[in-house]
Amino acid sequence: MTYRQRMRTDQIALQLYTVRRIAADDLPGTLDAVAAAGYRAVEVAGLPELPLGELARRLDDAGLTAIAAHESIEALRRDWKGVADRLAAMDCPRAIVPWLPEEERRTADDVRRFAADLGVYAGRLAGRGIGLGYHNHAFEFSPLEDTTVWAILLAELSPEVELELDVYWAAVGGRDPVAEIAATADRVRLLHMKDRAGGTEPHDAPPGEGDLPFPAIVSAARAAGVEWYIVEQDEPRDALDDVARARGYLETLAD
Repeated sequence: MTYRQRMRTDQIALQLYTVRRIAADDLPGTLDAVAAAGYRAVEVAGLPELPLGELARRLDDAGLTAIAAHESIEALRRDWKGVADRLAAMDCPRAIVPWLPEEERRTADDVRRFAADLGVYAGRLAGRGIGLGYHNHAFEFSPLEDTTVWAILLAELSPEVELELDVYWAAVGGRDPVAEIAATADRVRLLHMKDRAGGTEPHDAPPGEGDLPFPAIVSAARAAGVEWYIVEQDEPRDALDDVARARGYLETLAD
């Protein structure tokens, strides 16, 4: 069975951080445009703050479902119950910690303490029916003492903590995304799908417009049991046009 037979179009989602700038000016119109581009599932990040329940209503009005939301470790420490309430109001099943603060990755022991914290919050959120995951950038793959942040996290994170692997940042960090998917198959459940373009000074691009091997990425992801393929760009050229092109390309890898 090939990757074309195994990836589904209903597994393609959009990270709303990609459209954060236009959403700041017109959130309802932006969500409608995301839906018009073919998306039905979204990951929440970078949106204007709204009263509890209002974002859920606006997503529902646009025909969009929240499949995950980025929540910082600081937010969890400050008020994990409030985080759980926000996600529950959207029927959102996952919180993803998107960043390991610099001051908490100066030593290997710092990273171990962070991993332990994630395990604590994973257990608490599980009691509310919400999963917890971690999203990488490139720094996780740089040397730290005699190891890397990534190696420590893989060794220390509790089994309940999932991974959202950003294939672009893994590649920028010098790793092969296909190999990383295979190596983390027991816990990688979401991918950030953005391409690497620009040669010696890489920048992100819609999938299919750079040098990452997306057919092989999808094939490895399906074998690993990845649930969501999430289009994202940190710095899109034209946000709505880019996300439409990204979805169009990913649909060529799906039945």
